[in-house]
Amino acid sequence: MQTNRFETFMDAVLAIIITVLVLKLPQPETATWAAILSLNIRYVTYLICFIIIFNTWYNDHNLFQMVDEIDNSVVCVYGVLICVISLVPYFATWVALYPTSVPAQTMFGILFLATNVLYTISTYLIIRANPYNENLKKIDLRDYRRYVPVAIILAGFILTYTVYPQGIYISCILATFYWFVMAVMAKSEIESSERFEALFDAIVAIILTVIVLDIGMASLGTWDALFDLKLEFIAYFISFIVCFNFWNYNNNLFSIVNKINGKVMWLIGFVAQACYGLDFIVVALISIVTANALKEVDKGNVALMLALKSNLPLISTVVIVSVGIAIGYFFYPPAIIISCLISIILLWMIPHLHRG
Repeated sequence: MQTNRFETFMDAVLAIIITVLVLKLPQPETATWAAILSLNIRYVTYLICFIIIFNTWYNDHNLFQMVDEIDNSVVCVYGVLICVISLVPYFATWVALYPTSVPAQTMFGILFLATNVLYTISTYLIIRANPYNENLKKIDLRDYRRYVPVAIILAGFILTYTVYPQGIYISCILATFYWFVMAVMAKSEIESSERFEALFDAIVAIILTVIVLDIGMASLGTWDALFDLKLEFIAYFISFIVCFNFWNYNNNLFSIVNKINGKVMWLIGFVAQACYGLDFIVVALISIVTANALKEVDKGNVALMLALKSNLPLISTVVIVSVGIAIGYFFYPPAIIISCLISIILLWMIPHLHRG
């Protein structure tokens, strides 16, 4: 069978899982740095889960560039793989709530092991289903580097069941770091960015839809009860504008991009999960680095070079929001949100002023 529809389905599921991971993060009890730092294990757990899911998609994307067709055995194994990954948000929350619990540690580790093993099995079945595919024949399933993460996590199991209850959790962090380094080091060029664009669009679309869930229901059927939620609605509209603006920026950028590589995908894939001001700064910095990476990988694209000639709009975001954070921290907290809104306006206006 052809792979296009299956790839679309796989991407949609992973996009939803990535977004659901964020919904499992609790909000800080108070608006203080101490309250944020008290949730550090939740953020670390989110990060390693995000990396393993995104890395699964990334490897799958690279693999299916070479695949001609798949059979039912491949679909069945991938079905089990999707089922396992869909449990990640649940057990990630469990282990974050009870980091010294051996059952929670065990289930967390089993998910990571199962993901790696199932992906290896699916790769073998894909190679078997395409016996005349020369590109797939180059994949060496006997390469020991493929199984280093499994060895690390198994060592974590030994630690957890002997001397150190959090051994599995630590081993999962190390294995994830290893996966991440291997993915970044793989300098594979991807001739078409369509599947990556589809994943990005799906994640942003889900975020745009679910942020409304953070608005509480009015306690009474009165105008006053609705007006009491004014700050929640303002935060929602600002969040919507931010997400839509970021999507629009990438949509315009990728409309003139011919090809990407792994470095580009990983840079875009990491959007900091922090407070508004820091989030704006991190996204702007990542966009600058990503723009440079795109120009490096596609040097002959004149339209791309002209479009990315100046990073002034993104630099202005970093400067303005940094000033807003400083003013907000020492004098007037709403200055952070105001600076974010100003940065959005300038992000739209500066390119038009340059063209004018």
